[in-house]
Amino acid sequence: MKLIDGWRQQALRLWSVRISALGSILWGAVAAFPDQMLALWNMMPAEVRGFVPERAGTWVGFVLFALVILVRLIPQPKAQAAAEGASDGSR
Repeated sequence: MKLIDGWRQQALRLWSVRISALGSILWGAVAAFPDQMLALWNMMPAEVRGFVPERAGTWVGFVLFALVILVRLIPQPKAQAAAEGASDGSR
């Protein structure tokens, strides 16, 4: 397996990494604290809960996965500049 050039410098600048981390944090919070997540849901006003579709929770993982793919295909100039700087040996 060959890693992308300058992966250490650009990993935190890549939006695909950021969105993956967000998804992991959300999933971990739901798994670790299911009672608190349910309490937060129940604390929301009924009007707000009415805007959220009934099966929205089943789509969260799919949406995050699709976002990761989408943002990975979009040019990310800051990450690219970091990779070029790393491949030149400068920082």
